[in-house]
Amino acid sequence: MTQYPGYPAPGQSGAPQFTPPGTQPTQQILPGWQPDPYGERVRTPVPSPPPPQWAGQPYPPPQRRQRPAVIAMAATMTVTASLQWICVLSFGWLVATAGAASLSTRDVEGALYHMLRRFHLRMLEGLALPLYGFPTVAFVLGFLILAPRWWSRAALTVTGVAALAWSGWWLRGDILWWLPLATYIGVVCLIVWTPGATQWYRQRQA
Repeated sequence: MTQYPGYPAPGQSGAPQFTPPGTQPTQQILPGWQPDPYGERVRTPVPSPPPPQWAGQPYPPPQRRQRPAVIAMAATMTVTASLQWICVLSFGWLVATAGAASLSTRDVEGALYHMLRRFHLRMLEGLALPLYGFPTVAFVLGFLILAPRWWSRAALTVTGVAALAWSGWWLRGDILWWLPLATYIGVVCLIVWTPGATQWYRQRQA
């Protein structure tokens, strides 16, 4: 073989050596990779594992049941009525206190003065405790019954029954004033014990 001047001889440091097919070293193929005709490795997508099977069928995740509308209605009625009662009572007490201080104790103004003064004194003597206590507790429980806790609706029912018992005793001489209050509180306490609400509380608690 003729060697031209300036060109290295064939070998490891010279021109490339051609070997017959089948003698090249095998290329290690990693999982998830496939060989490329041009000598590069291409990443192939790894298939996701199949979903778990249960009795031959895919096992679906448990579905959460939507909150019944009666629970939202009971919460709205409780919070709204309690807040309105607290605001009206506070405004009435403020008017009674300011009116009694500005009225005269004689003539026609004397009768109105004694009514307002009597209401103010009775509130200070302890009447303000139940009149503010029951609505405040009901206001807080109106938000808690939206959570799936069985004790929240039980506490709301106990508060409603206690408010009806006390108001019935307080208005025993004027039962007609007690009937609208009893109807409103009774509706709120009953709708939270409907079958749909009971099933939702049990499901969420479990």
